[in-house]
Formats: sequence, structure tokens, C-alpha cells
Amino acid sequence: MFIKDKTNAIRGRIICILILSMLCLECNQGNSNKIDKYDFLRVVSDYADTMIKYGRDHYGKEHSSLFASSLDRKSMTIGNKDNFDSIPGVRTKDRSIGGANPMTDIALYEILYHLSEIKNQKAYAQEADSAMKFFFTYCQNPVTGLMTWGEHIYWDFETDTIGYQKYEYHEAYKWPLWDKVYELVPEAGWKFAIGEWDHQISDKKTGDFSRHALWSKHGPEAGADFPRYAGQMISLWADAFMRTQNKHNERRNEMIQAIEVIFNRMNDNQKRNLTGYLPAFRDADYVWNDSNLELAINFTEAANQLYPSSLAEKLMLFSFIQDVNLINSPHRIQGGGGFALTLDAKTCLPITRAMNRPYTSDWDSGYGYVSHAFLANKCFERYKQLEFIKPEYAGKYRILIIAAADQYLYSTPSLDKALKPGTFSDVINLLINSYELTHDARYIERARFFGNMGIDLFLDNCNPLPKATNRNTQYESITGGPDFMLALLKLHILKQY
Repeated sequence: MFIKDKTNAIRGRIICILILSMLCLECNQGNSNKIDKYDFLRVVSDYADTMIKYGRDHYGKEHSSLFASSLDRKSMTIGNKDNFDSIPGVRTKDRSIGGANPMTDIALYEILYHLSEIKNQKAYAQEADSAMKFFFTYCQNPVTGLMTWGEHIYWDFETDTIGYQKYEYHEAYKWPLWDKVYELVPEAGWKFAIGEWDHQISDKKTGDFSRHALWSKHGPEAGADFPRYAGQMISLWADAFMRTQNKHNERRNEMIQAIEVIFNRMNDNQKRNLTGYLPAFRDADYVWNDSNLELAINFTEAANQLYPSSLAEKLMLFSFIQDVNLINSPHRIQGGGGFALTLDAKTCLPITRAMNRPYTSDWDSGYGYVSHAFLANKCFERYKQLEFIKPEYAGKYRILIIAAADQYLYSTPSLDKALKPGTFSDVINLLINSYELTHDARYIERARFFGNMGIDLFLDNCNPLPKATNRNTQYESITGGPDFMLALLKLHILKQY
């Protein structure tokens, strides 16, 4: 029933792209040169080289190999919140101005590891290793085991300690590079996993938690048990439980206890809603479809780690319920509209709530709302998990993915509003994913079109760093600049094979 994948995550992504590239060799040979305006590999290499040379921590009393998450693109310095414009859809307190936030720079690390293999230059990987080793050695709180990353906190270059705009909240997030962490600083991986159990969870009996917890001391909040974070923590704990490095840890079995407690919390939350949809948090009167899809993806990852066991079976079956609910939601994506995103918990109909929108949109993204492409890529991730174990669900996800991709084949974004490089990344990845599903060369050609368009919008005046938006002159990774560059690198690989 389950598929276990022990392949290194970074190497696996390269292999998948190469396989896809070989499939589209014939169709690309006749078309790619007609629409490629830029050398994508050179654009990405220039970005990486610039970050390595100018984007490091040479501030304060102690310098480090960390990468800055924001830079003034003219002076190549970290700047400050007074000289960086506000960004539409991004809260000021969420920006990592003046330091490093690896959670928004995941794609930068992946680029460096990819370039090291593509260009056969070990220096790129060594630079990534150096930054990651420093971060997990010095930026982890010794009391809580939590890291200075996420939505609210970062590592401040000037003060050489935690930085934040308003709150020192650690927020549970998903880090895909644990293989590297366990290779470089193995003790940090375990400290973080047990730290989230000890200091992110408010009540270890009921499973009550919040995405917010204090970084510097024990201080978990409660009453905001969002499904996406439950899934991410359960995936983390399953990974920590299965790691060879943790086999003899005396607290190892607490990872299973943690998974069971949070699973029971989610299961009970869902039962309390008579419609059978998992609410946004306990007794909430609304549902977030994207959050529940994220939970399903992470529950399946955990189940694959823990298989065979009764706990793995429960996680997988619970994830299937989320599939049924999402697939049956009143989407309009096939009619040129969006995915049903925010639902009334009682009627299961789309609603507007605070910053949450009822449907996804074509190019808009911000706090509390996402684009068609973003959610379609999550559907693709789920499709890959279900392709062989639940093909009937995978087939329904496939229909939604293609319907979303088709909306980008003939439309372009309005330049009258702020556009983020991360949204372009999502669209390019969706088109690449849709080619994998259909072998229709139109999707690859359109992906390249948006790659070229994105370079024109975000890399003006030959500056190698992408702008935060087409209207903001500074570089801030929170808007997805590194993700856009990684998407360009994928397009380069596709063209080569």
C-alpha cells in the first residue's frame, strides 16, 4: 500500500527533471530556440555568484557565511526597513530585513547544490554547506532547540542574535533539507525535532497547540491548531524517529507519542464538524482547503516512513478523507475560475473571511490567499503520492491540475499591479508539471515564455538579483526571488536533454 522513498531529496529532484527532459527532447529541439531570449543557466549562475560574493554576513562584531534574505540591489548591502518600500500582500512584521532566514531561502540552497552538479564545481555546494552548518550550529536556541527562521524571526547580522520586527515567535514550518543537516550537524536535527514536541505543543495530553511559540524560552501558545502545521510536525517527527542517528536516543519513542497525540487532535477536530471537513482549527466555523491538502501530503510522508504499523494506516486513511473533501469542493477552475479555497464549515460553500479569499486567483498572492498555480502544484505533489496507491483520486487531481495550467496558456498578468517572482515560479512549475502529465509541448513553451517575461520584470538594468516585485527595487527572498531562479534552472535543464 505504501511507497518508501529513501532517495536524497536534492539529487532526486535533479533526476526527475532529467527524466522529464529526455521525454521532451524531440519537441523541444524544434521550438526552444525560437522563444528563448536569455541563457537561463547564466542568469541563475550570476545570481548565485552575486549572493556568494555580496550577500554574506560581514556585519556586526562576528561575521558568518550566512546568506542575507534582503539586499539593496544598488549598494549590495542589507539595508533597513526605512529605505525598503512596503510590499503589497506582505506584512511588515514578516520581513527578514537585516539578516538571514533560511526558511525563505530554501530555493537558494537547492540552486547551489544543483549548480555544483550541473557545472561540476564543488565550490557551490561547499558554500551552501558552510552557511547551513553555521546556521544549525549557532542559530539554534540551546534551551528550546528552535531555529531563528519562519514567519516572524530571523538571524540578525548586526546584533549576532535573533531578530524580529514585532514578536519573537517561532513558527512551525517544513524544512526539506534535513538530510544535509544530519550530515553536517546531526545533533541539531534531533534537538529541533524534540524541541518542537517540548516547546511548540501547549498540552501534550490534548494536543492543543499554536503555530506560535517563544524561541528563547518555553512559551508555546494554544488555540490555533492549524492542520498544515500538524502535518508538518508529524512528518518531522516520523523522519526523526526513523533516522539512524537517532536509533539509540532515550527519548526516541516520544516521537511516536507526539505523532499519536497530534493525530488524535486532528481526528477529533474533524469529528466535531458535522460536515466531515477538517476545520481551520478546533471548532472554527471555516475550512482552509490548502491547509488540509498540506496535512494530507505530510501525513502520507509520515505514513511511508512508519509503514508497516497501525499508526501509518491511520495517518494514510485520514489523508484520504482530505482528498475526498477537497476533490468534492465546489471548484470553478474548469470554468476559468479558481479553486475553492476558504469554505464555510457548515455549508461547505466558499466564503470571504478577513484576509482569506473564497477562491484562488490567477496572479494575486499574499498573506491568507494564493494563486491557482500554487494550489495546483500542491495538487500535483499529492497526485504523485497517489498515482499508484489511489489512482482514482490521482486522476481527479490530474483534471484539476490541467484545468489550472490551461488558464496560463493564453493569458498574461496585468502590469498595472505588483507581481511577485514567486508567483512566476509557481506558474512555471505548474506548466512543467502539466507537461509531465500530458507530454504536450505547449506547456514547456509557455513556461519558457514566462521565464523570459519574469527576467524582464525582475532583473532590470542587468542586476543579477531579482526585485521583490516588479514595483519594488530591493531584493527580498520572502517574495520568492530564489524560487523564480530555481524555476529558471529547471527550464535550463529541460532544454539540455
